[in-house]
Amino acid sequence: MTSAPDFSLPIPEAEDRLKSSALISWLTDHMRQAPLPFAEYMAAVLYHPQWGYYGSGQVQFGQGGDFVTAPERSPLFAAGLVYEWQQALASGCGTAVGEFGAGSGQLALDFLTECAARGCLPSQYVIIEISPALQARQQARLRAELPEALWQRLRWVSALEALSPAWPGGMLLANEVLDAMPVTRFRWVPGRADSACAVGVGLQGERFAWVDLGSSAELTAALQPYEGWWPPEDLPDAPIMAEINLALGEWLAALYRAVAAPKATRVYLLDYGASAQELYRPDRQDGSLRCHYRHRAHDDPFVYPGLQDITAWVDFSRTAALAAGAGWRVDGERSQASWLLGTDVPDRFTAMMAAAPDRRQAAALAQGFKELVMPTEMGERFRVLRLNRPAEVL
Repeated sequence: MTSAPDFSLPIPEAEDRLKSSALISWLTDHMRQAPLPFAEYMAAVLYHPQWGYYGSGQVQFGQGGDFVTAPERSPLFAAGLVYEWQQALASGCGTAVGEFGAGSGQLALDFLTECAARGCLPSQYVIIEISPALQARQQARLRAELPEALWQRLRWVSALEALSPAWPGGMLLANEVLDAMPVTRFRWVPGRADSACAVGVGLQGERFAWVDLGSSAELTAALQPYEGWWPPEDLPDAPIMAEINLALGEWLAALYRAVAAPKATRVYLLDYGASAQELYRPDRQDGSLRCHYRHRAHDDPFVYPGLQDITAWVDFSRTAALAAGAGWRVDGERSQASWLLGTDVPDRFTAMMAAAPDRRQAAALAQGFKELVMPTEMGERFRVLRLNRPAEVL
């Protein structure tokens, strides 16, 4: 019930095929009633608690998994965030740190270790993780690898709302979180909001296929800010595909409400993406939707449901505008390279290179640093947006 096999992708093991088949059956039962909006399809294949990619803990991080995130590439990524944490403390922010979707636990491990070395440990490190399976994996790893004193600072919650009762203010980290939020997929003539037609997922014989769902007032309104951006001579002859996260504004508003505290909170949104002008340009014919399976990137979200990651680039200019509308003070957005090079990471890198015990470790350290900052690697494709919520008298 998927697209024709892509023989460039590795074939899943028998157990994974059975799991994917169960999710396909579940999706098919729903589609027999009506096609699913793509956001609902994406939510199911990523977050279904039994068969979803993240929800079931299917995802594998690092060199042996499906993709490698910045924390797995180098401890210098966490070092840059600890530098920001020190600046946040100096400015009067609260004493807690939170992380959305902690993945393999690598960022939490590196962050707390670096904080201990610098003498700036947070009063608590809260991991907001919706997947019980990933929570269990994170807990097992961090319990085994952290000293007891650092382990005791960790706590897990399964929903954003659970932050509120005891959040004292501080810093929240969302690394590669926004790109995995379900998006609405649509066809449009760029810059013409009234031309937008949402597409969903339905059945075509025995396979999943794109199905036009028509226009909606919500989609048209969300695209209105881009009206008339491109001259007629730059527009394509036929509508092209694109994506937008229609739930992002409410998520940012809920986040703002959740961190109301007697002291300020800073939020760092780190992800791959671009400005709206870049993201929706007319020559981007197929949008930015990408799928990842065992370090193979492709553009078919119907392959191996529940076994592969599905992501879409983040519209950082829209995110900043929605954040401001929700009450956040937007401090600015920059490339990951510009951000890291503006911290004390270059000095840390120099010191770590000097202390490397052999050429092999020095080479690995240099490679990790290069991957974080080079334009051909993560340096320019990944962006950092910082938001601020002032202290509130409760």
